[in-house]
Order: sequence, then C-alpha cells, then structure tokens
Amino acid sequence: MQLSRHMTLGFLISVGAVILGCASGPTTAATSICGSDYACLKQATSRYRQQAMQLSALAERYEIDAAAKAQELGQDAEQVKRQRELAKQYWSEAQQADELAQQFRRQLPHNMVY
Repeated sequence: MQLSRHMTLGFLISVGAVILGCASGPTTAATSICGSDYACLKQATSRYRQQAMQLSALAERYEIDAAAKAQELGQDAEQVKRQRELAKQYWSEAQQADELAQQFRRQLPHNMVY
C-alpha cells in the first residue's frame, strides 16, 4: 500500500510540474498546444477538469488522514504536519489544473458542448 501511495505521489508531482510548465499565459497554453483544433481543445478541457477532480480527491483524502492522525498522535505530530502539507500541495495543483481547463474552455466556441 505504501509503495502505491509513493508511486501515485511521484506521478502527481511530475504531472504538477508539467502543468506549471504549460501555464505560461492565459491563452498561450491552449493555443500553443491545440491551435484552433476544437477537438483538441475539447479533449484538453476534459482532461484537465478530470485531473483537477482527481487532485482534489487526493487532497481531501490527505486532509481526512491528517485529521484522523491528529486525534491519534496529536496536532503537532510530524506525520500530521506532513499529511496537511501534502493536502495543501494537492489543493494547489488541483486549482492549477482547473485554471488550465478554464483556459482551454475559453478557446472553444460558445455553442460547443464539452
């Protein structure tokens, strides 16, 4: 179980790094990746929205774990602090993914369903 968490954590951190690298400007990322290909924009919007939801779920899970460990070990325990820090990091990455999804969505025509 620990190995699985570490692998997931490593994957999400690398995904977060890619997201940060792509977020050079509000529409720059969307237009540089897809141009005016609406199918690409639609897929990217969906992909980043899904990623934001997954990262939010991870953040929530770490917050719940931190609350449970805080009751067991105390508020100042190192494990509790680490869980809260991870939750904070995932919330930040989820927000970035959501912002990217919105950037791609803005490039779609208003009548296109995404």
